[in-house]
Amino acid sequence: MNWARLYFGTLIVVLGVLLLLDGADVLDAGDIISTWWPVALIGAGLLALIANPRHWPVPVVIIVGGTAILLRTTDVVDSLSLIIPALVIVVGLFVIFGLGFGLNRSETGDRVSSFNMFSGNEIASHSVNFEGGNVGAIFGGTEIDLRDAMPAPEASLDVFVAFGGVEVKVPEGWRVDMDGMPLFGGFENVTAKETLSGDAPSLNIHATALFGGIEVKH
Repeated sequence: MNWARLYFGTLIVVLGVLLLLDGADVLDAGDIISTWWPVALIGAGLLALIANPRHWPVPVVIIVGGTAILLRTTDVVDSLSLIIPALVIVVGLFVIFGLGFGLNRSETGDRVSSFNMFSGNEIASHSVNFEGGNVGAIFGGTEIDLRDAMPAPEASLDVFVAFGGVEVKVPEGWRVDMDGMPLFGGFENVTAKETLSGDAPSLNIHATALFGGIEVKH
C-alpha cells in the first residue's frame, strides 16, 4: 500500500466530511480546521520518519514544529515566543553537525520505500532482483536510479505525487508500462518509444500525480 496516497486521500476525505457537517449545521468546520490542522503536519512527519528513518532531520523538525503550533492553537501555551527560538536552535545544531535539510541520498535493496514532504531524496538500487515498492512525495521530490538494477518478474512500483515530482531512471532495454491517474498533473514515459523484444526486462509503474509530475527516462 502507498502510505502517501492513503495519507493525502484521508486528509481530503476528512476535509470533505467536515465541510459536509458544517453545511448541515452540525459543527463549525472553520473552527475545527483552524484548531487541529497542525495534526496533519505531525502525521506527515511521523509517516516520513517511519518510511525514511535514516533521513530523520526533516521529519523531526516537521513533527516538533507541528506539535508546537498545535499547542498554540489548542491554547495549551499562550504564544510561540519560546518554542520558535528553540526550533531555530535545533536547526542550527543540525547544520553544525552536518545533518542538512537538502537532498538525501541512499541506496536500497530489492524494494523501495520512500515518503518525502518538504524535502528531496535520491535513491539508487543495484539489486539483481528489484521487486519495486512505494514512493510518495508531497511538496517534495524523489529521484530513483535503477540503471544498475535488474527487475524481478512482475516488478511493480507505486508512485504518488502531490505538489511535487518524481523521476525514475531505468537502463536502456527495459520495458516500462505506466498506468494511473493524473489530477491536475501528469506523467511521462520517455522510454516507451523504444522497440523491445518480448522477453525484455519489464517494470510496471502505477502513477498518481496531483498537481505534480512523474517522469520515466534513461
